[in-house]
Amino acid sequence: METQFELQRLLRRQREIRNAMRQPGGVRVTVERELYTILERLKEFPAAQPALQAESAHTISERYIY
Repeated sequence: METQFELQRLLRRQREIRNAMRQPGGVRVTVERELYTILERLKEFPAAQPALQAESAHTISERYIY
């Protein structure tokens, strides 16, 4: 149960950061680093693998305008 909660928390924060990166002005470098940390943590969850494979198609910096 705790594992599911952690997965949901990570995915929610990932979505928040991605949305912020799409806004004018983007996000701070520290927030982008947090996104990379989240991506590394998500590798621990088999249920997150499809999302990680889609993410690996391009680097984060290539996908978002700052």
